[in-house]
Amino acid sequence: MEEKEKNYNEDLDDEDLIPTPPDGGWGWMVTFASLVCSFIVDGIGYTFGVLLPVFAEHFEESKGKVSLVGSLLFGVYLCSGPIASGLVNKFGCRPVTIAGSIIASVGFLLGSFAPNLNILILTYGVLGGLGFGLIYLPSIVTVGFYFEKRRALATGIAMCGSGIGTFVFSPLNDYLLGLYGWRNLLFIHSGIILNGVVCGMLMRPLKVKPRKRSKNDTLNNHAKQMSGENRQRTESDPDVYERKIMTDLLSKDPSIREITNDRGSLPEVHFVSTKSNESNSNMKETYQPLIIKEIIPRTTRSRADSQPSVMQHRIDFARPMYKKDIFYSGSIDRIPQFRSQPNVHSYVASITSIPGIDEPERSSLWDKCTCLPKTVTDILKEMLDFSLMLKFSFFMLFIGNVFACTGYFIPFSYIVDRAVQLGISSSNAAFLLSIMGITNTIGRVLSGFLADLSFVNPLILNNAMLVLSAVVLFMEPLCTTYAMLVGFSVIYGLCIAAYISLTSPIICDLLGIGKLSNGFGLLILARGVSGIYGPPLAGAVFQATNNYDASFYLGGGMYLLSAVCHMVLHFPCIKKDEQRKELNIA
Repeated sequence: MEEKEKNYNEDLDDEDLIPTPPDGGWGWMVTFASLVCSFIVDGIGYTFGVLLPVFAEHFEESKGKVSLVGSLLFGVYLCSGPIASGLVNKFGCRPVTIAGSIIASVGFLLGSFAPNLNILILTYGVLGGLGFGLIYLPSIVTVGFYFEKRRALATGIAMCGSGIGTFVFSPLNDYLLGLYGWRNLLFIHSGIILNGVVCGMLMRPLKVKPRKRSKNDTLNNHAKQMSGENRQRTESDPDVYERKIMTDLLSKDPSIREITNDRGSLPEVHFVSTKSNESNSNMKETYQPLIIKEIIPRTTRSRADSQPSVMQHRIDFARPMYKKDIFYSGSIDRIPQFRSQPNVHSYVASITSIPGIDEPERSSLWDKCTCLPKTVTDILKEMLDFSLMLKFSFFMLFIGNVFACTGYFIPFSYIVDRAVQLGISSSNAAFLLSIMGITNTIGRVLSGFLADLSFVNPLILNNAMLVLSAVVLFMEPLCTTYAMLVGFSVIYGLCIAAYISLTSPIICDLLGIGKLSNGFGLLILARGVSGIYGPPLAGAVFQATNNYDASFYLGGGMYLLSAVCHMVLHFPCIKKDEQRKELNIA
């Protein structure tokens, strides 16, 4: 049986080794697992504001320093994204999620015994944040791996866990604090986080299934029709083989044109839909292949075949992080590469690329980390490629994200304490975070729906919400009653949703799908770093002024600066490289 399976695998082309997303089936269980992971991670993280006054009173420390506990929790979990991506590529979503749940659970458990604030920062903040990062990243990747056509719907469902978690955990934390105290609350949180182990078990790997090959599936079909003389010539000169295929196709269809592409050996054939009359009746739709302009020579792209483990090379095609659109959360109908392919499998094959096999391998500082496997360093090199910062449009996007995330967590950290200072009960104050959470969920669904409309520009929608967020934060000091604070929470929760949910569509529109992983990795790094210092900075302002007005003004100013950076991208001098966006996969 093993010999038969081995022979079967050897007969498969590289394209056949790439799993096709089922767009349903077990994928809905995976979506549910992702929703629960978001429920736990964001539910606990976003409601830290309920714990802040309690920690400040117990440890007798400034609220600015106490806020570092919660900001590190979020900051570390965002900054660990590239590391978690590399681990997912090596080991898969299931073991990484399980490991993250155990690490975070241990961190919260140790935090419940913290004798001082510094220990709590290390256990709750750093260790808990690292565990949350290993839970959060796989929950994004696994949905993208199981869905293509229905990805927008599946991602929207999974993202609802964030708002639902915030809605539930905020009043729950306030209730449990009064009942058991903060130490036992962290102990309970530790147990809740272990449910991530169950979610991880549901994220089973996607297996390759045999499929029927169509006539225009790959260039190899044309090779099989070549004469024996040409095949013999191929063995002595592989490049002649490729040129023969090109000539053969061009002679059959002169309308075939060249397209620019930096991909390598995977038989990526773009297809264009054509219609022809058949017996003067119905129009018959067919697909004509488009030739790739640049193909890496066989001696280069088959490098893995000369290595000791050929099967290892073949296994790599099923690794999730080699898919260029793995972080894309919108409708794939907006992606030009998808529209140019005849079916989902051809699209998935066209955006799957392995460095050193399908594309030239770039040198990097990560090459010196010889202790790390190639499947990990490949992802670290891609997601942390800072050369992308040389592109002005992305540089402005990066700086804009730094400013926005500096102000993003300020209301979540301090709205509860500000409400208590205004004489509002702790339970009602905690419910303000619940309102932010549920309206944030609604906002994410609405912004995702609007961004998928062909006449809506995601960048414009994002910029409008950034400006509105700034205005709302500038007006927050005027909210002195509970009803006004509820109104603030509703509007703020709706506005910030676009900033989070439109990240991948904006990157794709600016840079193309080929740079999505690189751009996403750098942006979550920027958000993580700014998320760490944002709340403590606002806390320092509170200590200096003895009120929260200036802290919220600071948050509004950060959003305003972010909006300015994003609006620069609309200037006529900032041109999008349309050709690269449509056809460059590298």
